[in-house]
Amino acid sequence: MFTFQKVGHDSRPAIWRTILLVLVSVLAGLVSIVFSPAGYRSGTPAGSDIDAAVIVVSLILDVALATALVWRHRFPFGLTIAAAVGTAALPIGPVPTLIALAALLGRRRGPATWWCTGLVAVTTVIDVIADSRAQPVGASLTASAFQANTSPQTPNTISILTALLVAATFVVIGIGAGLIRRSRREAVMTGRNLSAAHQRAARLDDEVSRRQERDRIAQEVHDSLGHSLSLLSLQAASLETELEGTPHGDSAKALRESAGKAMSELRSLLSLLSEPMSPAPDLPLSKLAEVVEDTFGSGQPITASIYVSEADSADPALSRAVYRTVQELLTNAAKHAPGTTASLKVRASPTDGVRIECSNPVVEGRQSEGSGRGLPGITERAKLLGGTVHWTADNGVFSIRVSIPWRNAS
Repeated sequence: MFTFQKVGHDSRPAIWRTILLVLVSVLAGLVSIVFSPAGYRSGTPAGSDIDAAVIVVSLILDVALATALVWRHRFPFGLTIAAAVGTAALPIGPVPTLIALAALLGRRRGPATWWCTGLVAVTTVIDVIADSRAQPVGASLTASAFQANTSPQTPNTISILTALLVAATFVVIGIGAGLIRRSRREAVMTGRNLSAAHQRAARLDDEVSRRQERDRIAQEVHDSLGHSLSLLSLQAASLETELEGTPHGDSAKALRESAGKAMSELRSLLSLLSEPMSPAPDLPLSKLAEVVEDTFGSGQPITASIYVSEADSADPALSRAVYRTVQELLTNAAKHAPGTTASLKVRASPTDGVRIECSNPVVEGRQSEGSGRGLPGITERAKLLGGTVHWTADNGVFSIRVSIPWRNAS
């Protein structure tokens, strides 16, 4: 029954609008106080201390309600109820209450707002009828407006029907102003929501385009490279059979195993292209040192320093990126600087993220850095996780530094 919903955000209104409403509220209250029985009598010998007290309290309430309009975006219900009660008790007029009601209807919707609207309507009717029945004309703002050409001492002749029409006009203006303000706020919200929806749609279109491109690349790789690797694996197996027991048998076996491993890596890559969010690393980061030793320790001279903190909390995508990056770096070192000693440093923790540094001597006659797909692949993998890659080739040494933010497992 007393529930409500916010319309938009409770942001602070424009300063110029607040100043305007405060001035209108104060001025309307002052006019109502002056054209009230207490205000009229205070200017005649019939004035009493009670009239003076009513005027003082009314002025204080008028200024307080006008000042409270500054916070109408935070406390619309409290301000409206306080103004309505004040209107019924003191001759400050209905304008401050109707301004508060308009602010309420502009920022809230639901049953609670209409209960407040009913309260304001009742107090406005009471205030206008009491004012229209006051005698003489100088003691009634309504009579002073309708009988402007008569003396303040002239008897008030405003009817109840006229007073009801005036009260209804005030209430309709207050409700209308609030609803207009609400419609504008809702239009702004709708525009923002549409803009956000268009942005999301654009991102989805981009994702769909990327997915289609990844699928196309995966299909091309499968059709071309997959076929070649399959033939190579078959030929290597045949060669191993023919050379079994000969000095070249072990080499043929190694060739077959390498072809099989290449096929496995290709399937993993195609799976990554088809389902980019699903693959998980084969091992946690805590086993990175063992993988480096098993994979490269026997064939490539390496000085490695690996420190990983809270490895089990790393996101699978991060773990896979670290493995593939280290693998690619050491493979490049073996390819472009065979026989030399590569230096590898890995530091990973939730606080500092992942830092990978690798360096090796530059061998004359070999391909320079940036050739092929090694470094671009490392860079792309790091960028997908918000990381960066920097490399240099100074003083005969090629160095690369990869930084990737830490991502916790979900």
